[in-house]
Amino acid sequence: MDRIDKIIKRVAGKGDSALLKYTLKYDGVRLAAGDIEVKNSEIDELASEASENIRSILSEAAENIRKYSEPQSSEKTYEKDGIQITDRFIPVNRAGIYVPGGEYPYPSTVLMCAVPARAAGVEEIIMATPPSNLTPAVAAAIRIAGVDRVFRVGGAQAIAAMALGTESVPKADMIAGPGNKFVQQAKLKLSGEVGIDMLAGPSEVVIIASENQNARWIASDLISQAEHGEGTKSILISLSEQLTGEVKKLIPEKFSGRISCINVSTIEEAVKISNDTAPEHLQIMLEEKIAGKAASMVKNAGAVFMGPYSPACLGDYWAGPSHVLPTGKAARYSEGLSWRSFVKKVSFIKSSREGMKQAAEKIAALADEEGMKYHSRSARSRTEE
Repeated sequence: MDRIDKIIKRVAGKGDSALLKYTLKYDGVRLAAGDIEVKNSEIDELASEASENIRSILSEAAENIRKYSEPQSSEKTYEKDGIQITDRFIPVNRAGIYVPGGEYPYPSTVLMCAVPARAAGVEEIIMATPPSNLTPAVAAAIRIAGVDRVFRVGGAQAIAAMALGTESVPKADMIAGPGNKFVQQAKLKLSGEVGIDMLAGPSEVVIIASENQNARWIASDLISQAEHGEGTKSILISLSEQLTGEVKKLIPEKFSGRISCINVSTIEEAVKISNDTAPEHLQIMLEEKIAGKAASMVKNAGAVFMGPYSPACLGDYWAGPSHVLPTGKAARYSEGLSWRSFVKKVSFIKSSREGMKQAAEKIAALADEEGMKYHSRSARSRTEE
């Protein structure tokens, strides 16, 4: 936290020069001041290097996300006793998205953050990502998703730049996207200065499975989340000790520390453990006749994948909902990234003369109870015309 505080203070005071310093220190890349923003021509050139097959797949994935992300409603009206309330969902003006780099590039995260923002009607989308993450596939995703400006800055300094603004990086209204603990803690520190989507930590999956399920598929699903690195959590909750044993034999030693197996005897016990865990991904791999019962008891999960042909990777890359989901038990009270993350509800309240007259004395009585005499006077004044 001390390091994050220092980074934020330096970015606030030094702007671009701090970004250049930290990019050299943490990414090993020496940039000139004019290189912080990635030129459109560079993105176009990189995108052209992606294979036609990858560009086509990214376009189709983006369309899946786009169709799912279309706002269900942009306005809602309620009326009673002469008082009309219209709730309008107004998008933020500028959204910043963070796309992590490191061991793997993530073109999928570009789509999963930027497409919902665009669907919400955000006017400008900016993106920060470590220099090493600017691969041809990421550049293609940037173009397909409609990101407006891109900055080759990573880590806590990228979050500080988008939250506070620098000479090169404009100040965003909100920031969305996953990242390591430095990125997430910087988002937490700067929350209030800028809106944030959530604190998305290491990846998680819980799989509830019964006998006769495919052990090889279950093992590969557990490993796929463990692949994200240290701190990931992959849990099998099994109703069959034989299945547990088969799965354990298929887990490579290097992933064994990130994967755990729990044996239970009832569906109720399995779902209770899952609800207490509140996982990012929950896979229900049960016989059809009991899968629905288990699903009806689910209270806490970022996303639920039903049946043997619905692994978490279906959501990570393809289905439509964003793969930026609550982790660390945050699914107890929050939801995944969506178009709603990029809008704020504004209520437009209008009363008729009669409506206000009917309400005035009741409003005044409540205000008097609180000792707010001018609130009371404001309400009663509408009856003294």
